[in-house]
Amino acid sequence: MLFKFCQINQIRMYSSSRKLNRVLPSTVIRKTFLEYFTENHEHKFVRSSPVIPLCDPTVAFVNAGMNQFKSVFLGKTVPPSKRVVNSQKCVRVGGKHNDLSVVGQDGYHHTFFEMLGNWSFGDYFKKEACQMALELLKGPYGIDQSRLYVTYFAGDKALGLPADTECFEIWRSLGFPAERILPFGSRDNFWEMGSTGPCGPCTEIHIDHKPELSATEDRAKLVNAGRPDLTELWNIVFIQYNRSEDGTIEQLPEKHVDTGMGFERLTAILQNKSSNYDTDLFSPIFETTQRLCKVPGYGGLFPTPTEKQSLDTGYRILADHSRMITACIADGMLPDQNQKLRRVLRKAILTSENIFNNANLLPQLIPVVVDTLGSAYPEMNAKLSDVLEIIAHEQDVFKTVRSSSSKAFNKVLQQYPKLQDVDLMEFPGFVPAFKDLQAQKSIFKDGVIPGKFLFKLTDTFGLAEDSFKILAQLEGMQLDEEGFREEVIRAKEKSKGSNFDSTTQRQINEALSKLTLSCENTDSSFRYNYKFNTQKRVFEVPPVETVVLGILQSDCQVDSVNADTENHKDLISVVTSKSNFYYEAGGQPSDKGYIEFDGGKFVVENVIQMNDCIVHVGRFKEPGGTLSVGSKVVLHVDSDYRTANTCHHTAIHLLNGAVRSLFKKVTYQVTSSVSGENCKLELGIIGKRMGKEEIQEIEHLIRNVIQSAIPSKISLVNAADVIGQSNITLVPGEIYPETGLRLITIENKSLSFLSNELCCGTHVLNTSDLENFVITNLKQTNRARYAFTAAAGKLANNATIRAEEIKSRVDSLEREYKTNSDTLYATEIELQKIRNNILHSDIVLPYVFRVDILNRINEILKQLKKTSRTSLKVFVEDEMKTLLQEKPIEKYPFIIHYLSSSALLEEVPLQKATQLCNDRPILLVSMCDGVVKARCCVPKEFVTDSFNAQNWLQLFASVFEAQLSTPKSQDSNEVCNMKGKKVSSEFDDKLEVAINKCREYAANKLS
Repeated sequence: MLFKFCQINQIRMYSSSRKLNRVLPSTVIRKTFLEYFTENHEHKFVRSSPVIPLCDPTVAFVNAGMNQFKSVFLGKTVPPSKRVVNSQKCVRVGGKHNDLSVVGQDGYHHTFFEMLGNWSFGDYFKKEACQMALELLKGPYGIDQSRLYVTYFAGDKALGLPADTECFEIWRSLGFPAERILPFGSRDNFWEMGSTGPCGPCTEIHIDHKPELSATEDRAKLVNAGRPDLTELWNIVFIQYNRSEDGTIEQLPEKHVDTGMGFERLTAILQNKSSNYDTDLFSPIFETTQRLCKVPGYGGLFPTPTEKQSLDTGYRILADHSRMITACIADGMLPDQNQKLRRVLRKAILTSENIFNNANLLPQLIPVVVDTLGSAYPEMNAKLSDVLEIIAHEQDVFKTVRSSSSKAFNKVLQQYPKLQDVDLMEFPGFVPAFKDLQAQKSIFKDGVIPGKFLFKLTDTFGLAEDSFKILAQLEGMQLDEEGFREEVIRAKEKSKGSNFDSTTQRQINEALSKLTLSCENTDSSFRYNYKFNTQKRVFEVPPVETVVLGILQSDCQVDSVNADTENHKDLISVVTSKSNFYYEAGGQPSDKGYIEFDGGKFVVENVIQMNDCIVHVGRFKEPGGTLSVGSKVVLHVDSDYRTANTCHHTAIHLLNGAVRSLFKKVTYQVTSSVSGENCKLELGIIGKRMGKEEIQEIEHLIRNVIQSAIPSKISLVNAADVIGQSNITLVPGEIYPETGLRLITIENKSLSFLSNELCCGTHVLNTSDLENFVITNLKQTNRARYAFTAAAGKLANNATIRAEEIKSRVDSLEREYKTNSDTLYATEIELQKIRNNILHSDIVLPYVFRVDILNRINEILKQLKKTSRTSLKVFVEDEMKTLLQEKPIEKYPFIIHYLSSSALLEEVPLQKATQLCNDRPILLVSMCDGVVKARCCVPKEFVTDSFNAQNWLQLFASVFEAQLSTPKSQDSNEVCNMKGKKVSSEFDDKLEVAINKCREYAANKLS
């Protein structure tokens, strides 16, 4: 509502400013607006917030000037000043304000635009706001008042609000005749933030682009009629009411002014241009495009209803999208995590190729965009290299997607012509999802795609909800969106290891919500009260004495619960007035510990924060005593568990900071998690490959930071303090509170190290508290993403000690085989066991050591292979006999095993190996000379409709993309082979995945 875009269809917009005596450059127009309010009317300039909403989960992009001050209107934060002025970057590509589909078709729609605004927070009101606006338009901008119309709120009987006659009289006093002050209803002249909250009437200033026609027609009737020759210029909102949940409207204690004027439209008016695209905001981009591509220059023509695309339309699309892309990426938004941005970027790439025949045009336009906008938004200059690097990466990704998918897409389009209207490049998983829908839609009832299938579309094919709607439209079907939400909740519960089904969990959550709403808020500040015990090397959290406010037994609210009965086995939830327990947040799990009460102990297994209350969830340790509402209790936090989590949380920050400090590449956090065993961090790192050498650099820097004994600095900041600070690490897409943000800073300038992150977790007080740090695993999860696993403190020390022990044993074995040829067989067997243990057990080792020691063991085994004369039969039989002795059928109803000795041999007779185990299902794997094979045998008595050799082995083969074959004259349900498949260095990772899949399948089917 802050700035309405009228809907028009025209070949060419009317000239809007032939009456102006001078032409102002856009930089001057923007500067004039800001200086008018700062110098003439004592406003404070507040720089534009990023286009990424930092604290507002209701919008994907900042799409209006008021977004930055929404929390002020809601009373959550204090305004930066009573009077504020700014120029806000805005993006509209989704939701209520979605201009993407019509960009390029006319002269005024944009995905990116600037909103000029002045604000009063409880200071001046209607009269001053109208006076300031008119004075600026008439004075510095030189617009003739006789070309202007103004509107006011006509009242609304349904809302019980009268007409804003005060506004009418103000405009009369400013020289407007009554026939130019026009009343309109709520649709045009009443502004609301949402269904509830601050709201109020507004007044709009409209400009007549053809005032000479007023002599022959009543131009006032064309205001708000969607005409291109009489358009809205400025919207001034008077926020004076508050709408309650019951729909009633009351006066606010303080009144505010919120204004918005579209900068691109104002620039067109003041530059005597007929369209926004004819201004100096766009013309440099057009000129560069024409020069680079040797095509006819921009002609300003608009498509007719029958035209889909034209050269001028391409000019406008590319210019608009390049501005939006620059603004978003410079503000930290990433195509990898925002599909709308990726869609715009790919559309710009396709426009460059298809219209201008220049695949590398987009990155050459970005510096031009920065030249036109960088003076107003310095972050664009600072982030230019990052923007270009990300675009280059996205171009490469898009090229790969298209080259690998084009044949498949063409084949699908022949089969399903209706997909011609879907941009399949934007939805890589759309085609297989569409095929799956075709195969199953006949069993869906009443033409509704069920929630379970919708979840599969997300979980299996990676489709977003926008894609669901496209599928449904193509098939004329409806979506079970509620069922989809339930599936998402169920999946989250499963990932957290919930012991309850979704219905039971929902009942418990509903009961907890009622309980916590009836309780006073918990003082949870004690969770940050801890000290480091240097002797025990643990963080000790002092016990807290408190009072029980509420108790939930399963899903029933009770006044007391007696631990002497069977109740001591039930899951109990306890709310207290104070708590020193950390509740799960920021990737860190909740604390564990116990509640001591008169006569017993209550073991805390989980901690939840709900409705500003802390809920301690657990069970009684043993029968004894009664826990009641009003009981005085003492809360004890498990120091060892807290210490491991605290050390690992700080370790994640150091790891993130080290990568950013060392490699100076575009880096963004994807996920992070903390546990008592390790910490995990997945980073997107564009333009840099991670390997052993990089890991060594990272570990070296972090260990130096630990040895430097740097104190952790914890500051409390507000979201407004964070905006625009480029050295603060934010998680893309994360929504932060408006106030009370904890900024964790660890810096050592001599090491060129900085970790500066917003985080609610617990952290070490000094880096020396960590003792040690090692990266234990590194996986590349896609083209530019890397998942790190690391350990700190005692666990890092243990991993280092374990590595030294293994190295010492391998040293000894190497010396032994070189000096004593009689020990070759025993040496080979032990080395294989060490290798197998490193690859396939839960042993925690430093990643660099793991890589080095495996390479070394493989080299020794290669040498042994050349000199070994031990028979094939001895190797296989010995390993199989040992395996069967270690895994009796009573405990192991099936066998899945990789023959580690196979790496030494030219060929392994899997048939003979499987014959050694005929009392249960067995799946054996070998890898000889870089070729992996497998064989599966299932005794007849174990075969069922859902479990057989072929299905079991198919799971394994799918990971290696290998084919199956059934031995002649045998039943594939009982015996099946996997044909040999050449494997690369990824064998170990794939083997682990395949074995886990097969183990889970067999465990489920044979249970």
